[in-house]
Amino acid sequence: MRTTARIGGGGGFWGDQPLAPVTLLEQGNLDYLTIDYLSEVTMSIMHKQLARDAEAGWATDLADWLGAGGIDLLHSMDVKLITNAGGANPRACASMVLSAAAEIGWNDCVVAIVIGDDIGGRLSGVSATGAKLEHMFDSSKGSLLDHAEKVVSANAYLGAGPIARALERGADIVITGRVADASLIVGSMLHHQGWAKNAEAEGLPLCGPICEWHNGDNTLDIIAGWTIAGHLIECGAQVTGGNSSDWLKIDNLATLGYPIAEIEADGRCVITKPLASGGAITTRTIAEQLLYEIGDPSSYITPDCTIDLRDISLEQIAQNQVLVQGAIGIIPPETLKISATHRDGWMAAAELAVPGPNPRVKAERLDQILKQRLKHCRGLEIHCEFLGDGALLPPSLRVGLPPPSEIIMRWVATSYDKKELAEFARSIAPLVLTGPAGVCGYGARARPRELLRFFPTSIDRVLIEPQVHVRMLHSWRHELELRMPWLEEHIFDRLEDMVAAHGVKSRLAEKVLKRLEKVKEGGIIHD
Repeated sequence: MRTTARIGGGGGFWGDQPLAPVTLLEQGNLDYLTIDYLSEVTMSIMHKQLARDAEAGWATDLADWLGAGGIDLLHSMDVKLITNAGGANPRACASMVLSAAAEIGWNDCVVAIVIGDDIGGRLSGVSATGAKLEHMFDSSKGSLLDHAEKVVSANAYLGAGPIARALERGADIVITGRVADASLIVGSMLHHQGWAKNAEAEGLPLCGPICEWHNGDNTLDIIAGWTIAGHLIECGAQVTGGNSSDWLKIDNLATLGYPIAEIEADGRCVITKPLASGGAITTRTIAEQLLYEIGDPSSYITPDCTIDLRDISLEQIAQNQVLVQGAIGIIPPETLKISATHRDGWMAAAELAVPGPNPRVKAERLDQILKQRLKHCRGLEIHCEFLGDGALLPPSLRVGLPPPSEIIMRWVATSYDKKELAEFARSIAPLVLTGPAGVCGYGARARPRELLRFFPTSIDRVLIEPQVHVRMLHSWRHELELRMPWLEEHIFDRLEDMVAAHGVKSRLAEKVLKRLEKVKEGGIIHD
C-alpha cells in the first residue's frame, strides 16, 4: 500500500451524473472511492420512502453505476468504496450491493454497514435523559421534542471512526447512513495510515475521539488536513470547475472530470482530476469550494475536529494540480449536529408566464388579483417571486438592471388546511383569461404536498456514539439468506466462525450450502 492515498470523489448529491463513478474508477488509479449522496432534504425524502416501503430509503443511483460495470471495477482494481448511500436504510442498500457482488462471482465480498445515526425512533428515550434538542439557530422555535409526534427524520452526523474500523476489519465496501460528508475521506485515511489498526489493537471506542488513535505530533492538525481534503472533494465536480464563477474560462464542461485527492500522512493534499477529463483545477476553483458552507472560517465544526482555515495556503504546482496545506485542528465539541424534519402543514407551487410590455406591472397586478380572490382562505399564506426581474440576485446586484421583456410569476402557498391549497391550485389557470393580456401557463395543476420543516439541533455525543455499531456482511451469507430464508441467526454465527477459521470463503460457503440443501430435502429441517 502506497503512503500517499488517492481518494476519488465520485458524486456530490443524489441525482449527480450517475455513471461518473465508473469513469473515475477507469481513469483515476484510485485506492478509495467516496461518494456523498446526502443532504438535509435527501434524508427527509428517504425517510418518507422508507415509511412506505421497508426496502426503500437509500440512494438508488448506487445500483445504477454498480450495474453498469462499477462492481466489476471495484473488484478487479481492489478499490475500497465508502459511501453514505445507505441514507435511512443502510441494510437494504447493502443487500443490493451484496447481490451485485454475487452476480459477478465476487463471493468473498465484505460489506460493512454503520448504524446508529437515526434517533427518530428514540426521541422519548432521549427526552428522558434531559436533553433539550433546542433549535440550533433560533431559540424561539423551541425544541424538536415539541414536534416529536410529527418528526419524519432525525439523524446525527457521525464521524470517521466507524468507517475506519469497518475498513480495518476487512470491509471492501462501507455503507453508512448520515455521517459528516468529509468523514468518508477521513475514515479512509485513518485506515490507510494505520490509526484504525492501533485503535483496534488497543480496544479504543468505535467513535473515537480519533485524535487518541495516534501517538505522533500535530495529530489534530493532521485530522484537520484530511478533513479539508474531504471537504474539497465531497461535492464532486464542484471543485473541478462545475458551478464556478470562472465558468466562461473553463473548457469542456460537457466532459467535466470528478476530483481526486492525493492525501499525505501529514495532512497535506494535492487536488487533481483524471488527465483526459474536462474542467479545471485551479486555486480559484479550490478556494470557492474551500469556503462552501463553511460559516466561521476560524471555527469550522465537524464531528472529527474543529478547523481553523485562516492559514490554509493554495499553490498551483502543475496544470490541474493544487497543493493544499496549513489547516489547524482544534478539539471538536462534545455535541453532534442533528438534522431533523417534521410535518408542518401543506404547500403548493404554481407558475405563469407574463410577457411585456410592462411585464412587472402586469405581474404585480396578477398577484393582487389572485390574493383578492383567495382572501376568504384565512389560513392561506401566499409568497410570490418575479423570476427574470432580479429575483435570484442579491439586492446589491439589482441596481441598474435593464427592464425585463418577460417575467415568470412564481407563487408558493402554504396552509395547515389541505383544502385551501386545492383551492389555490384551481385559481391559477383562470388567470390566463381573467387577468392582464398575454398571460400564459404551462404544466399541470399543482398538487398540494406535505410541507416538511427543517429543524437543526445538537445532542451530547455520549447519547449517540455508544449506540453506533458496525455490522459486517458477506456476499456468501447474503446468497444463503436468499436461498434459505429458513436458516436461523445462530447457524449464520457458526458459519461465520468457520469462515474466519478457514479463510476460503467461497469454497466453504458452497460446501455448507450443498449440505444444508440436502438436509432440508431429507426433511430434517422444516420451513
